[in-house]
Amino acid sequence: MIKPLKHYQDDVLKTLRTFLRRCSKDGRVDAAFQAAQLDQRRAPVRYLPVNVAGLAPEMPYVCFKVPTGGGKTLIACHAVGIAIDELLHAEKAVALWLVPSTTILDQTADALRDPRHPYRRALELACGTVEVLTIEEALRLTRATVEGQTVIIVATIQAFRAQDPTGRKVYAQSGALAEHFLNLPADRLADLQPGADGKPIPSLVNVLRLRRPILIVDEAHSARTDLSFEMLGAVSPSCIIEFTATPARTGHPSNVLQQVSAAELKVDHMIKLPLRVIARHPSQRDQLLSEALKLRGDL
Repeated sequence: MIKPLKHYQDDVLKTLRTFLRRCSKDGRVDAAFQAAQLDQRRAPVRYLPVNVAGLAPEMPYVCFKVPTGGGKTLIACHAVGIAIDELLHAEKAVALWLVPSTTILDQTADALRDPRHPYRRALELACGTVEVLTIEEALRLTRATVEGQTVIIVATIQAFRAQDPTGRKVYAQSGALAEHFLNLPADRLADLQPGADGKPIPSLVNVLRLRRPILIVDEAHSARTDLSFEMLGAVSPSCIIEFTATPARTGHPSNVLQQVSAAELKVDHMIKLPLRVIARHPSQRDQLLSEALKLRGDL
């Protein structure tokens, strides 16, 4: 049995669905972004497209600010299905699910594979039949697998950096992937990275470029460097959906589509401890820290 979503989780997914539906309708991501803010009675701010090769200005790129413990992974499972329905208008797709560390990768992949886990159930409810792979497994991805169901590839962003050992495999030629590039339409060849012979390299990166993956970025504040953004462009995603408790405000700022407050988690019984917000001037930092430590000790 699948547990119902919390009210704030349902609100986030409704916002995403409406946003992607608007993007799909007229291709104006900036207008859809501002309309979503007006729907929430927020003063609209400018949408910031990512200025990176491989990322088209009209590609939806948004972030959801959800406090730690708010169920970001569960929301992300449903978000994949919404992107398939509202943006791709397809029955299945490839999703690249990026996490900040190998520890979180193992935890996430295990949970998404476990048929008894709420994450897996949410994925199947949203996407139908699902295959969950790590990068090492995706290096042997068959065409039948990718054409038969939604494929979720869980990876760290480091795995797509060319100087990383795994990254070199991701960009390298692989005979196991050659079948993906048979009988390609001529208009798709320009989307792929060519080899010395001018033909597409049978690499995992090119498989992803061919499939235009939905990009889910967990703990997105960890992926803000120029190198990280170049990697995002390397796989030519159809959209990027970030989840974090602390969105970036400078450098590569996130387009925060919706913010969930700690108070909303409290209302939905996701926070069991007392919720206390203390505002202090920066010069009172030591006093604030002292009070926080005292409160922790009392709890």
